[in-house]
Amino acid sequence: MDRPFVSINMAMTADGKITSALREEPAFASRFDKKTMDRLRAEADAVLVGAGTLRADDPPLEVRDSEMKEHRLSLGKPEGLVNVLVTASAAVDPGSRFFKGVASARRIVATVLDAPADRLARLAEVAEVWAIGRGRVDLGELLTRLKAHGIERLLVEGGGELNWGFVRDDLVDELYVTIAPALLGGREAPTLCDGEGLAMADQRRLRLVRADVKDGEIFCHYAVLR
Repeated sequence: MDRPFVSINMAMTADGKITSALREEPAFASRFDKKTMDRLRAEADAVLVGAGTLRADDPPLEVRDSEMKEHRLSLGKPEGLVNVLVTASAAVDPGSRFFKGVASARRIVATVLDAPADRLARLAEVAEVWAIGRGRVDLGELLTRLKAHGIERLLVEGGGELNWGFVRDDLVDELYVTIAPALLGGREAPTLCDGEGLAMADQRRLRLVRADVKDGEIFCHYAVLR
């Protein structure tokens, strides 16, 4: 395979929302979900998010749990993951926490050839800038380049539009979903996978690998069938 193994990890409410219609920082997942996220990060070579996720809650893309930090080092991996940001507009703040995590972590901004030059210049001061495609980032080409740079396992952490891009292009190998016992509603609230969606005949089928229940949360691990 000429691309990394791709995992998506997301937490959502029982009605499938990953945040509210106001795009607030999610506040429905437990410490157990955060531990799961840290384990998946610890085992990955790179973690990838979209610009919408960065603007909404600007999460530090690093392993925070001390036990999982040790787990990562036991696997022979460096302290910091490669951080990848996907943004066609390049309209992100160079002062975001994304650019200020583990000092040794490599940071890549994947954007497009027709993004505004002034924005690209500002981002080039704080990260590597890869211009791939026009209009939207060519995710297949991005994965090929990441593989060439030694990335074997890639963890995608949303948001819904970015997840859709990976599903649309059939680039997902497994899916981790935490279902929290909460409801948000809202027709404008983002879901795990947004975008224009697939026709019924083109649906992506999954195989449930494992499901665990912990304090009312359901932790699901799916493999994508091909």
